[in-house]
Amino acid sequence: MDDEAPETTGVPIVFSAGSQIAGYRLETQIGHGGMAVVFRARDERLQRQVALKILSPALAADESFRHRFIRESRSAAAVDHPHIIPVFEAGDANGVLFLAMRYVPGGDAGTLIRQVGPLPAARAIAAIAAVASALDAAHAAGLVHRDVKPANMLMDSRPGHPDHVYLSDFGITKGALSSAGLTGTGNFLGTLDYAAPEQIEGGKVDARTDEYALACAAVELLSGEPPFPRDEGMAVLYAQLSASPPLLTSRRIDLPTAADDVLLRALAKSPGERYASCGEFAAALRIALGLPQYDPDYGWAVMPDHPATEVSGARGQEHGGTDGTHDAIASARTGEPAPDTGQTLTSAGRRRPSDESVAPVQPSRDGRLRRTVMILAGIAAVAAGCAVGAVILTGNTGKTPIDLANSQISSSGRAAASRPAVATAGPSPRSASSSPRASTPATSQAIAQQDYTVIRSLTDPGTAAHQIDSVAFSADGATLLAGDMDGAACLWSTGTGQQIKVFRGGGAKVFAVALSPDGTMAAAAGKDGTSFLWQTATGNLIASIPDPGGSAVNTVAFSPDGKTLATGDSAGNTYLWNVSDTSRPAATLTDPAGSGVWALAFSPDGKILATGDFTGNTSLWNLTAATSAPVRTFTVPGSQYVTAVAFSPDGKTLATGNYNGTTYLWDAGSGSHTVITEPGIVWAVAISRNGTLAIGDDNGSTYLEGLTTARQEAVLTDPATGGQGVGAIAFSPDGRTLAAGDTDGTTFLWRIS
Repeated sequence: MDDEAPETTGVPIVFSAGSQIAGYRLETQIGHGGMAVVFRARDERLQRQVALKILSPALAADESFRHRFIRESRSAAAVDHPHIIPVFEAGDANGVLFLAMRYVPGGDAGTLIRQVGPLPAARAIAAIAAVASALDAAHAAGLVHRDVKPANMLMDSRPGHPDHVYLSDFGITKGALSSAGLTGTGNFLGTLDYAAPEQIEGGKVDARTDEYALACAAVELLSGEPPFPRDEGMAVLYAQLSASPPLLTSRRIDLPTAADDVLLRALAKSPGERYASCGEFAAALRIALGLPQYDPDYGWAVMPDHPATEVSGARGQEHGGTDGTHDAIASARTGEPAPDTGQTLTSAGRRRPSDESVAPVQPSRDGRLRRTVMILAGIAAVAAGCAVGAVILTGNTGKTPIDLANSQISSSGRAAASRPAVATAGPSPRSASSSPRASTPATSQAIAQQDYTVIRSLTDPGTAAHQIDSVAFSADGATLLAGDMDGAACLWSTGTGQQIKVFRGGGAKVFAVALSPDGTMAAAAGKDGTSFLWQTATGNLIASIPDPGGSAVNTVAFSPDGKTLATGDSAGNTYLWNVSDTSRPAATLTDPAGSGVWALAFSPDGKILATGDFTGNTSLWNLTAATSAPVRTFTVPGSQYVTAVAFSPDGKTLATGNYNGTTYLWDAGSGSHTVITEPGIVWAVAISRNGTLAIGDDNGSTYLEGLTTARQEAVLTDPATGGQGVGAIAFSPDGRTLAAGDTDGTTFLWRIS
């Protein structure tokens, strides 16, 4: 070991830049405490940056501690979770104990609070939810952290990407420290500001001890200081043991009082009065704050791997970790104010000046978070005396269709066979308080209910993640390709409802599918960053195309001539591939904001490609010009996540769906636009050949709008929607059928007369 300096007070060992320990070259000290010092270092063997924690010589001198530290560090490292800091190595180098971990450049949440003060509720709950999922995974493996605090919440922050939160410091456990005599009477492992009463008293610690600490951290993230800020440590100790926690709303009056009740329970002095798990606490706090569901695989707002049906995914879902619990949230979404060049179109078809103020809704920044909204549509419909869509009440193997034509929800909740399944015409079958939509104008002609009927249900045959994230019709409308979160793309006959083929690539979640215009090729891509091409007739694999940057592929589309496949990834790159030679991309289009690409679409003539990104920008690229920059960019101020894009048949209008609950109709030439508001997040948009705009919403409804008439024509209520609503929609080429894929794993085919 080179350039070793003597031990100093407060820092166990001082090393200069260039020192080496077990193949790691030290660069800069980035932290220290009473038992260790942390350096940014370079792994000389793999040429990567790491965070290297070097333990105090007093600990390293104890042989029992050394063996137990390495053993327990390896046990902690074996817990594979996206929000637990990866540990690369735990070792003993000539008497120096060290941990080599992933280097996270964004700092920690404690430092962030000191710099900017209390965090917005969405950002705070995203971090809390991420850490909660990490703790639950550790607890399932028999580990208790014992020192959960903002300083141990590392935040990987990069421009154009949402933060990814890691929980650190699992390596030094109470078991290992006890061998060195550091956890005897009067001592405990932890930090007083976040220590549960039983931890201070030397009692039994378990998952609920970590929950208490997480609740203390939540108070600090949301208010800027822990529950019991005191000048003296002994005063903090007494407060943790006996004082009642202050109400969060006494520090932040902008937050709902429901959050007080959640935190008071998690901070109960008796472990038995707290929530059963950290995840349950985080979910309760999220709901109390009125925020979207977190997807632990996605981190927060995500960049869940795929925003469209996860989030997330925090798709947290795997985008895991989520249990599919529905949020009983029915608050209305409002749109962004339109720029001076456009007008805002209300749901009732009335136009208002573009400078009329509408409060923007800011989604949480967790990669792609899907808001799980459960609107009690059936109850509202019964109260209003209106008919709603059909419901499946029989079993289904996924291989055969279920005819819903004679099934309807009755007031008792049982299927009634006397009337056909229909959609409601005009306003949504929800209470007025839960929807910003106004009633259809009295001058509008009523739409006959029988014009909108479910004619087929195509149920995902998978056994795991039942969630449809993308659908695509063949050019003749005879087949439909549906991609699911179970890792498969299923080809269905729209005439019979029979499953024709199942295409499987690497088994990762499928985020997007496409069919070539001539119907001979099927494409699918997703979480693992690989796009696949198959022959539809034989099912044979034509090519597997790895994303050049190794990022998840969120969207795919064939050009109108079928010669080019476009793929958009989470790193902000859109690649154009010649389907006859996929060895390298024919062109690369880099998002101007450096943000991930969520959706893309070719114009009908194939000359323009539209790409929507994670920051609310939609870029138009001229594929016939030799330019590396978009010819036009449509920006929604303060927005996030363009979740869907679709061109009108004449290519003059571009519809974009947004995470903030609005659909924007852009004039592709001038950039002027109108806005249609929705009750929840918009996950999908499609435009039929005869000018009907369909909008898939996370509340389980698909809204049909007249593209030129500015009138709502119908609301199609999904008969069996999952907790995240309608995730994918597509019109058949003749415009007479609409496919709506839901997050319960079923694609419904609606007759659109």
